[in-house]
Amino acid sequence: MKHNPTLFAEGFLFPEAPRWHADRKQFFVSDIDRGQVFAISPDGQRQKVYQGPDWVSGTAFADDNTLLVTNARSRSLVRVNLDRPDAPAEMIASLAQIAPYGINDMVCTPGGVCFIDTVSFDFVAYARGEIAAQPSVLARVDRDGSVSTATAEVNFPNGMVITPDGKRLLVADSIDQCVYGFSLAADGTLSARTCFAALPGEMPDGMCMDASGAVWVAGHGRVVRVAEGGAVLEEVDMGTTLATAVTLGGIDGRTLLITASDSYDRSVMAQNPTGRLFCVQVDVPGAGLPSVY
Repeated sequence: MKHNPTLFAEGFLFPEAPRWHADRKQFFVSDIDRGQVFAISPDGQRQKVYQGPDWVSGTAFADDNTLLVTNARSRSLVRVNLDRPDAPAEMIASLAQIAPYGINDMVCTPGGVCFIDTVSFDFVAYARGEIAAQPSVLARVDRDGSVSTATAEVNFPNGMVITPDGKRLLVADSIDQCVYGFSLAADGTLSARTCFAALPGEMPDGMCMDASGAVWVAGHGRVVRVAEGGAVLEEVDMGTTLATAVTLGGIDGRTLLITASDSYDRSVMAQNPTGRLFCVQVDVPGAGLPSVY
């Protein structure tokens, strides 16, 4: 089945990391280059809930009132009080020692273990063909702020999913063109890497899981719903725009929200911002993290 997306909201520079918070009945979206995080109601009304010191990317909810945010370039994880958006963010951890260039997306277990993508090279320059890629590890931050390597069995970790039973972490590797699966222990330890779905020719980025166990993956040129083993079940045709991440939310969990932009070239984006949000109504609701909070 092929879907055509509907424009939901515009006026962003480079939106990413969409989330849905059921109790607040709001989507949350990062505008990376502007360093902003927005709460957006289903009718499109938006409120800025965080202004970072530099780029921002991944988010997760520690509880109904607390949002965790990765400051990408300063490589820090911070805590934001959603009921006091003007209050200073609280520093949780610096990942500078483990992330040579930056940090990106994140997901947090119900027990409070955060998994955060690291970036060990200038990905923007890499996308222009100016430099070669370098392996980037997946980081772990515990409740006490301690930082460690969760796994080095990745090349460029990006979007992540924790399965509803809490026993697997799925990691989209944009360079390896694969969604990897790891066994996830109760203490946050990862082991037994497998290939959940190979996606040759794609650049898998942000993703989410539905109640059937399939994942929706933003592959830049399109969005696909993929079963374990790699079978493509559905597709969203993004035309000429580039999809970067997805989440399932809305009141019934069946609204697929897609973040997208026409270009990754920062010089082009600065002169002509094209960051937009699109949505598609799907049959199977979201499940697992980061879709269901």
